[in-house]
Amino acid sequence: MLKDLTLSTFGTLLGYLYDGHIQEDPYSKFLQLIREILDLNFSSMTLREPVGDDGGLLFISCDSLQKTFIDDHENPYTDRYYTSNLMTNLPWGQVVTLDECIPYDTLVTSELYTICMQPINIYHMAGMDLRNANGQRFTIRFCRPMEAENFSQPEKDFLAELAPHIQRAVANGMQLIQLDSERKMFSKTISGMSIGIITLDERGRVINSNFAADELLKDKDGIYIARDQLHLTSPTAKRKLNEYITLVIDAQRNQEQPPVNAMAAERPSGKADLEILIKPLLVNKSVESSQTPHLMVFVSDPGKKYEIDIRMLTSLYHLTRSEAMLAKHLAAGETLDQSASNLGIARNTARAQLRAIFAKTGVTQQSMLVSLILKSLATFS
Repeated sequence: MLKDLTLSTFGTLLGYLYDGHIQEDPYSKFLQLIREILDLNFSSMTLREPVGDDGGLLFISCDSLQKTFIDDHENPYTDRYYTSNLMTNLPWGQVVTLDECIPYDTLVTSELYTICMQPINIYHMAGMDLRNANGQRFTIRFCRPMEAENFSQPEKDFLAELAPHIQRAVANGMQLIQLDSERKMFSKTISGMSIGIITLDERGRVINSNFAADELLKDKDGIYIARDQLHLTSPTAKRKLNEYITLVIDAQRNQEQPPVNAMAAERPSGKADLEILIKPLLVNKSVESSQTPHLMVFVSDPGKKYEIDIRMLTSLYHLTRSEAMLAKHLAAGETLDQSASNLGIARNTARAQLRAIFAKTGVTQQSMLVSLILKSLATFS
């Protein structure tokens, strides 16, 4: 029980709570440990309320139920009885017990109790309504069987002290998940555009690189890594790159505005020069650790062919499939005659389609059309 709670156990509880969003069964370890601390037979966290067709998002710790319910319409509670919840819209952050909402003799005659609560032996309940990162309500409930004692005032006080931690952990978890999702999408998008990203630390050493960069580095055609340092094959370009990296690092050390520089790098293969952008990152010196990213080197291969998504062309510009196919061939660098031949259509047909494409996209020249497509529709995959 609560009187036996040690500082070590409380620390473990908070650790489970703040790491809850990254667990395979989110918040399950926290919900399980709080059951042990308060001698519960059920604990739950509802991050998204069941509304209409949305079955909600519930995390549960109970010996007889699964741990996670996501958009679940087979569970009678989420599908039919959530709206009959006897503890709804509680005062923000306050601990409320079920008997404060409804007398026990009324509770045991309710359909909610007989169908959803009694089968898993839920009788005493304490709950809190909190806010997530978007300011929306989420709920957490703690339950005991009928033969147990109701929640005491010290236990309610303990839960009240825990409430801001739960709210902060859930809010931070949501934000971290969103940031991670955005980071992965950004990385996937940039890789799909064949833009290599190489991150350097305060000494100009390589920390990491994305897939597109790895492909360029593997070829060692104008750019490579040796002893954790980024190198360019051309001696002139190599000196310029080192100079630009040094300018950024020196400016950061002196707490000055670091410059952004761009350059080209020749390739021994004779292919088009690599396009390189050296961009500084914002560094907070008060929390900087070793291997903190200080700058990013973006490397683009202008000769890379982009795969154009026909469906995106038709959706964005209301092109017919035939018009979209022609636009795709033109964007790949073909002339109108080449495109007509490859598509198996007459040149006059291609000219008519091109006029229709111009009218729908708002451009007046073939070069403008190609630029528009490459900027907006390179497939992000």
